[in-house]
Amino acid sequence: MSEKNDHIEESISISFIVDSIKDWVSFIFSKKRIIIRGTIIIMILIISYNYIKSPVHYARTTFVLDNDTSSGSMGDLSSLASLAGINASSFIEASSLFQIDNIQELYRSSSMLKNTLLSSAKINDKEILIIERFAKAEKLINKWRKLGINLEDFKNKKLSRLQDSLIKESIKLIKKEYLLVDKPSRKTTILEIGFIHKDELLAKSFNENLVSIVNKFYFDTKTLKTGANLEILKKQSDSVKNVLNESILVLAEKDQNIPYLNALDKISLIPYQKAMIDVQVNSAIYGEIVKQLELAKVTHRNNMPLIQIIDKPILPLENSRWKLLKTFFLSFIIGVSSIILGLSFKRIINYEQN
Repeated sequence: MSEKNDHIEESISISFIVDSIKDWVSFIFSKKRIIIRGTIIIMILIISYNYIKSPVHYARTTFVLDNDTSSGSMGDLSSLASLAGINASSFIEASSLFQIDNIQELYRSSSMLKNTLLSSAKINDKEILIIERFAKAEKLINKWRKLGINLEDFKNKKLSRLQDSLIKESIKLIKKEYLLVDKPSRKTTILEIGFIHKDELLAKSFNENLVSIVNKFYFDTKTLKTGANLEILKKQSDSVKNVLNESILVLAEKDQNIPYLNALDKISLIPYQKAMIDVQVNSAIYGEIVKQLELAKVTHRNNMPLIQIIDKPILPLENSRWKLLKTFFLSFIIGVSSIILGLSFKRIINYEQN
């Protein structure tokens, strides 16, 4: 008997739900004119807003960074060092200063952003500072003028305390609102540097200058020690070679001064033997320096990071404005859904009040 009652209650519940859905569908169809008019109005508003508002432009640069010198290159250096009889540890420094995560922080650093703001770019066939374009886009010119700062003042190499303060405020705004530094996958060494702004040319110029400045700083820093070592060895090599050439010339002169060599005259052979020793010593020193020079060249080449640009910003930039077909489709869905939900809520409220 209990099972029969449960079955009857379940049938009544399903029947009630079906009847409620039918009533709701009938109600919606009875309001089709309101739904059509409301949907059209909402579509017009959304489409108008999409094309009237200023879109946000996205300048993006992606590049791959290959900084793995810990396996293949280290093995090559060790092999070459062994053949040359040199301890390769004096040239190889296992440093984690510029791992991929550190590069990301370098792009967010205030010094790099400051250098970018003070760098110049060609915009509309005119060479201007990035900070000038940024101040105009952010409508900061009048505010800065009231503080006694003109845009031309930033062209001076020595900045005032107030100028540094304004740059710091600009950097804070850039970090918070506009700068994007991302690593799409933790398993790769691909970096994505982005800059979003309503000013399309500013976004493109800032992105390009920032990537150029940071990558150059990274490249120069990575090769600073090996480059300095290479220059020192080159100078030493040239210096020792000159000394060797002079010692060879002296040996030739001493040889000419003994045209009829007497094997029993030992004293007359001393200048010649000294000159011969100098040549042999200088030759050995020069050979050792040449070995170290070649090893230093290999080390320097291996320390040069590979920075390969994959994508770079090209006009017109990607922006937040929807395409016409997408705008029409989404505005239609939003319009119909909004009107139907509104009518449904109104019906529920009226039902509860009655």
